Amino acid sequence: MSYPLFYDSVTACDECDLLHRIPPLKSGERFKCIRCGHVLISVHEHVKGRIFGTGCSSLLMLAFALAFPFLGYSSSGAERSITLFNIVSVLINQDYLILSAIISLALFVFPIAYLLAVIFLVWSFDNHHVSMAIKRYFTRWVIVIQPWLMVDVFLVGTLVALVKMDSLADIELGLSFWAFCAYVLLLLKTISLVDRRWFWNQLAGHGPDHLIVKPTVLEKSALAKSITAKQQELIGCHFCGATLLGTAFHCSRCGHSIHSRRPHSLTGTIAFLIASVIMFIPANVFPIMQTTFLGGNEPSTIMGGVLLLWSLGSYPVALIIFLASVVIPLVKMLSLSWLCWQCYYPTERETMQKIRLYRITELVGRWSMIDIFVVAVLTGLVQMGELMSILPGPAVLSFTSVIILTMLAAMVFDPRLLWDKNEGSVMPSSQEKKE
Repeated sequence: MSYPLFYDSVTACDECDLLHRIPPLKSGERFKCIRCGHVLISVHEHVKGRIFGTGCSSLLMLAFALAFPFLGYSSSGAERSITLFNIVSVLINQDYLILSAIISLALFVFPIAYLLAVIFLVWSFDNHHVSMAIKRYFTRWVIVIQPWLMVDVFLVGTLVALVKMDSLADIELGLSFWAFCAYVLLLLKTISLVDRRWFWNQLAGHGPDHLIVKPTVLEKSALAKSITAKQQELIGCHFCGATLLGTAFHCSRCGHSIHSRRPHSLTGTIAFLIASVIMFIPANVFPIMQTTFLGGNEPSTIMGGVLLLWSLGSYPVALIIFLASVVIPLVKMLSLSWLCWQCYYPTERETMQKIRLYRITELVGRWSMIDIFVVAVLTGLVQMGELMSILPGPAVLSFTSVIILTMLAAMVFDPRLLWDKNEGSVMPSSQEKKE
């Protein structure tokens, strides 16, 4: 079965700005940029039904995860069990309102909003009574929310918290835990099925009303020269993939503001990086967790927790925490700083190597939230007064700020600037590839 997606239409690559004509694609095929390898569009088999099914199943599993106990433990005759809501409520009762808001957004608000929006959009594709403005609004929110979905990171953080508690108490996994695991897998599957360009094509079509390009660019001979949108005075919309004249300020298909290059991209990236470096210092100097045991208070920094786990023989967990909380933030800050430097003073190193580095920094950044989720789970689970209790330390908000700031720095950075400094790397002649 063939889907006429963007047939005889022109789109610009999000990462290198190269113009492509996307042919009809069959189920299971995807179309990649011929210069940087970025996937421009993917077509999944029976995609509407699969998105609707996995989305509804994910919401059902979340309902089960909220209805039953999540974790339980017993120590010295004392027992306690918690639900997912208890993790947030304990933080609120202890006056950690900002941290509780972050956990609520990561666990409940963003995932539920994303799933409901996706399910609604798939349903609305065949329902012409829904206004286009509402469809555009929901589609734009799906794109904005997706990078901030962290339920898989929370699950890994929960497992790390269980390893930390294993030597102090007997841990019991509730029914909610297994439902939450199913919820995470189904949500990840839903995300993998959602393709931005496919969604916009289903939403608003691909006719000439939305793709306003110069007639010469539509000629195959022009596309065979591997030219960029900027060279043809065109602009590729980052939100829906449409290609418009360089004089346009808003996309005629999705309504989003468009720019040939993100305005103040380097300035914004550098500003976020400077702020993250400043917050990284207190995040590692001050305790991230405070443990009360038999009336004594024992603070623990990020590195202190890593060393403790290592001394207890939990080498894999210690390595995960060290990589996620120390190595990844540092490497991400250094990598983005070097990429910004390359935009001003490019070296002879291949641009594709720089693009791969950018993709890695953008991919791994959210995994630094593992330590924050560990603290949140332990805080909700271990509350036994003077006998034993765990509370977040002053470094929690600083470290959370580091993660958010570095993620924003990667989002603001425009990788097309790297190609602008190396226009000679454009392939002289090639054919578009279909996988």
